[in-house]
Amino acid sequence: MSGLRPRTGSPSPPSRPPLPPCRDLRTGLVVLGAHALRTAEPTQQVFGISAVTNHPDFHPVTHVNDICLLRLNGSAVLGPAVGLLRLPGRRAGPPTAGTRCRVAGWGFVSDFEDLPPGLMEAEVRVLDLDVCNSSWKGHLSHTMLCTRSGDRHRRGFCSADSGGPLVCRNRAHGLVSFSGLWCGDPKTPDVYTKVSSFVAWIWDVVRRSSPQPGPLRGTTRPPGGVA
Repeated sequence: MSGLRPRTGSPSPPSRPPLPPCRDLRTGLVVLGAHALRTAEPTQQVFGISAVTNHPDFHPVTHVNDICLLRLNGSAVLGPAVGLLRLPGRRAGPPTAGTRCRVAGWGFVSDFEDLPPGLMEAEVRVLDLDVCNSSWKGHLSHTMLCTRSGDRHRRGFCSADSGGPLVCRNRAHGLVSFSGLWCGDPKTPDVYTKVSSFVAWIWDVVRRSSPQPGPLRGTTRPPGGVA
């Protein structure tokens, strides 16, 4: 990322477009409660991935529907270093233009691929989608969200930040999707997946993947074996 300062906490594990938003990550690990990824910390919780669900309509060229869900192979313990980030409501609109938000990640801190000392964050401002779309020559969809720097400094995400959260008013309104060649370049505003467009899909996946209750003890099946 560019224009970032150190932060404590843990954003979502990054993925990188234009490949599917989550490739076969079942051999990977999810680290919660981390600040420095390359250093063991007492706050860290490490999990394997038992399931990966890509959005069925993801388009690798246009980045439409650039979102996926991971199912951990265990339950996280919530505490000072590991918490929950709320989703926007199903009918919630995107943050209005000019809203101050924060984006976080472990990506590069410059165009020269300098690695960060730990988890970083930057304050950015929401950009009107029509204005952003004109910079991207009309290639954006209504399921996307844009940000820019709030001043002359180049603030925004960079390589290896993909999948990180854009937090506005303590809710996850965006997921880092794509940008231009140069980090924080105002000519190519940063583009995110707009989470509010996918809340219904997220909960549908969660419901379908949750264990279903079995038959009550002591009950019998009706004739034919179908309840």
